[in-house]
Amino acid sequence: MRSTPYLMNNQEEVSKKYTVQITAPDSKAVCNDPNKKFKVVHSDPFKVMSIASYFVIIVDSFDDFTHFARKIIRSRFWNPYGKFLILLHNMTMNNDENREDVENILTCLFKYNVINVVVMVPRAKVVRNVIIYSWKPYDPPNYCGYFNESAKNRLLIENTCDRGILKSKGSIFKDKLPSNMQQCSLNILAIERQPFISRYKTDPNMEKRIIKQMLKPYNFSVDFEIILNKFRGERDEKGVWDGALQDLVAKRGQILLGGIFPDFDVHEDFDCSSTYLADSYAWVVPRAYPSPPWSSLTAAFENEVWYLAAVIFVVCVFSWKILGQISGDSSYNRAFKHCFLNSWILLFGFPPYVRPKKGSLRLFFIFLNIYCILFMTAYQTKLIIILRNQTFGYQIKTIHDLVLSGLKIGGSEELHGLFQNSSDPIDNLIDDKWIDVPNITQALLDVAVYRNFSVLCSRLELEYLASVLPELHDVFGRTKLYTFEKSAFLVPLEMIGLRGFPFMKILSRRLNSYKQFGLNEYVRRYFTQLNKKNKEKLLVLLKSRPKNISALTIQHLQCGFLVLSLGMVGGTVVLMLEILLYTNLVQKIKLQIQRIFKRR
Repeated sequence: MRSTPYLMNNQEEVSKKYTVQITAPDSKAVCNDPNKKFKVVHSDPFKVMSIASYFVIIVDSFDDFTHFARKIIRSRFWNPYGKFLILLHNMTMNNDENREDVENILTCLFKYNVINVVVMVPRAKVVRNVIIYSWKPYDPPNYCGYFNESAKNRLLIENTCDRGILKSKGSIFKDKLPSNMQQCSLNILAIERQPFISRYKTDPNMEKRIIKQMLKPYNFSVDFEIILNKFRGERDEKGVWDGALQDLVAKRGQILLGGIFPDFDVHEDFDCSSTYLADSYAWVVPRAYPSPPWSSLTAAFENEVWYLAAVIFVVCVFSWKILGQISGDSSYNRAFKHCFLNSWILLFGFPPYVRPKKGSLRLFFIFLNIYCILFMTAYQTKLIIILRNQTFGYQIKTIHDLVLSGLKIGGSEELHGLFQNSSDPIDNLIDDKWIDVPNITQALLDVAVYRNFSVLCSRLELEYLASVLPELHDVFGRTKLYTFEKSAFLVPLEMIGLRGFPFMKILSRRLNSYKQFGLNEYVRRYFTQLNKKNKEKLLVLLKSRPKNISALTIQHLQCGFLVLSLGMVGGTVVLMLEILLYTNLVQKIKLQIQRIFKRR
């Protein structure tokens, strides 16, 4: 950009209102090769400077402009939404001689999504008279602003300036975006990712519904190009993007969406819409193995309750013994073995063989009965619940447990960056074990079926996949996955467009308005209802399969069989001891021992 003597002499006064930067052309150029592929042009190293609202450029030819343009596009103050005032200072004998350069300038800037441009050209043979050219990049239905369109033969004379006075009043920067696009096609790149984007109409397609609703007032014809088996993409050290963003840079579409939450790199190189449909991410691990069916008999109460019940039982036995001894009750109620057996029988709700006779022991007996009834009622009630809802073993519930478990750890490629630059030692361990997952569905199958993987997954995506994949459930319809209660992070979604995409700000404003009217809630309600229908179909499918476990199996009674076996073995051992103790030989030995002690 060149400076006039007036600008240089008054730079101090002007700088009070404006930030002015005077620059020379770059050694390289843009728009000088029609066969050269478009790519994202990155800014120069960081320098504190606000983006420009106006650009004043003075050049002699289109060739000079290509060098200036590259310098400006790479600068920190670059703003494709700004207003460009370009003076093509090339004196000619005919006004038509500069038209091609003007068309090329407008087309070049349009490739970088700049549409608020006017080019001033001195009128032939009249130095102080200027023609102000512009164009309509969006002029439906004939011109829809496609990437292959140009300004050739589309110049408009916005105004003329004679001796510093404009011929017509009003702004020379007129609105270039029509309110009715008359069915012009808007190409949208959509990463297939449930439940946001799908190639099938019967799926939720949450983002498709939102974008169609927003574009309806502008009368766009929306064409979705579904991108399969790709994620958002990352920027390498050279500034080159891969993944779906590589397709956006190649101008295969104007907008990219598909459950995307941009990071700093994306915001630096692209324009993003306002946020919508906040989604949370959580760790998903295999659900713990089911406990053996017989363990339900002991799992009804926590260990502390069992310990307390055992202590109370011992207290009751000794209380019965002491009260019977002091009150002078029958010898039956004073014998320790009978006190033990009576307390045991009462605990299971059966009456003892002989009831107490004394008032003190009877009163204790009544309240002991009430305690035993309450205890057995609580136990049986809880036992029924546990038998109907299977218990599980030790469950991984924290990040620390996950790291120590030895499970493989992974997620989508863009999530990996969250752990790469962290100072947290746990995050560093996750970073070392991280595996990029190209297919979340397959990763969840590894978690549920093969039980050798853990994945950081979107809760919305998990909720949908769990409603349609029978492999993620057991025969009772219970999920084989366990999701951490605490989310790893919460992020809103955004649409991505190339920097300066003219409709992005309009879409963002409309999106904010629609959010206030409850668009997010409407889409979520639809998603919830569809999920319920899918789950009902899934349960029908699971019920149609042969069941491996019936309502009650021998496995459920294993604990009872074990107790019965112990009773039979114990009774047999005691019987053998009793037989031995009452034999003649043992009796003679017993009498001899008694005589020896009497003599002493």
